[in-house]
Amino acid sequence: MNYPDVAPSAGTILIIDDIPNNLRLLSDLLTKAGYTVRKVTNGEIGIESALLEPPDLILLDIKMPGIDGYEVCDRLKDSERTRQIPVIFLSALDDEAEKVMAFHAGGVDYIPKPFQVVEVLARIETHLKLSRLQQQLQQQNAQLQLEIEQRNSAETALAILNQGLEARIQQRTAELQAENKQLLRLQTELQTALAQEQLRSELKSRWITALTEKFRTPLTVIPSVVELLKQAPDCSDDWSRHLHSLTDHTQAMKQTLQDMLLLLDADAGQLAFTPLALDLTQFCQQLAEQWLLPSQPEYKLVFVQFGQPPETILLDPTLLRPMCSHLLANAVRYSPTGGTILFELVYEANQVLIRIQDEGIGIPPDEQEKVFQRFYRARNSGMVAETAVGLGLAVVKQAVEQHGGRISVRSGIDRGSTFTVALPLSPPTQPD
Repeated sequence: MNYPDVAPSAGTILIIDDIPNNLRLLSDLLTKAGYTVRKVTNGEIGIESALLEPPDLILLDIKMPGIDGYEVCDRLKDSERTRQIPVIFLSALDDEAEKVMAFHAGGVDYIPKPFQVVEVLARIETHLKLSRLQQQLQQQNAQLQLEIEQRNSAETALAILNQGLEARIQQRTAELQAENKQLLRLQTELQTALAQEQLRSELKSRWITALTEKFRTPLTVIPSVVELLKQAPDCSDDWSRHLHSLTDHTQAMKQTLQDMLLLLDADAGQLAFTPLALDLTQFCQQLAEQWLLPSQPEYKLVFVQFGQPPETILLDPTLLRPMCSHLLANAVRYSPTGGTILFELVYEANQVLIRIQDEGIGIPPDEQEKVFQRFYRARNSGMVAETAVGLGLAVVKQAVEQHGGRISVRSGIDRGSTFTVALPLSPPTQPD
């Protein structure tokens, strides 16, 4: 029998059924389809297994000795650890009353026995996709809420620094509160449209574009106001520190909006790619100087070139700049004070390598492929006090792919990280 194609990382499924034949049948079916399967024969053990290591989805028999499937589902939904796991009920009775009880208990679907292979696989895949979309939406909502809180903090800081701006800040705060309510309404709309993936994508695109337009002017004005306040005769050292912090947070918010727009254009297939003849050595040297002189005097940067550049190198500077900037930002962010950052440019026959190495905290081996995902941060990144949101390396990867290149990372805990970008000297006119 042919099974639908499922990715190797399709997910883990916990089967709770007291009938060995059912367990064997479902386990063989799902394993062949690419899923990781765990099996238990009663409800108590099933609850313990789910709490110990939550699966991605649970197949739950209704009629079992001891506690039945309804009680198992009730107890799973009572726990914060297992509440969001989708539960599909299994029953030998195709009874409407049982179906109603299953949905009241918190189940997402109901499959009668005997099983239809195609139906079982289709329903499992559908609910796994819905669950993953829900998790992604919750992460995005949490990130957006964090940005709102940071923006409110910045507005409050302005009010403390200059009473003469109090009236304007109060007016702006009222506008932000109204915008926050609008954001909450948009989040609710996104949640209700979760099953309609195309509509969800369109709403997200509109929201990000509107967000950028709304805050472009305030984020541009704040640095100008800060510079004026710094020049005030009564500006103390304490005020200067607050103003410097405000400038840093404003710049971080602007960079986040720019990154979100770039990724949004990439998702829509509208990211511009315009390769130009470029002096790459000079470009990289100037970029390194902008990053570390004089804004980061506590770090040492060593720039090294190997090989001779060809007469013509075609690269897109509008994508190359954020790519290199984010890699340098990561190196600075996670390096110890006084650390050395190595910036290498290696010219080869058909490609150029851009390699940035730091002496920082490193990346756990099992997370090195994940760091290029959007909003993903390694579990040890919390050891460093910084405001990164997990978009920088996603932007780097997108810029590299636009050039038809590749990116890799070599790292170890407390051994630093080395990011290597390989770009073809003549990238495709229309990248994949």
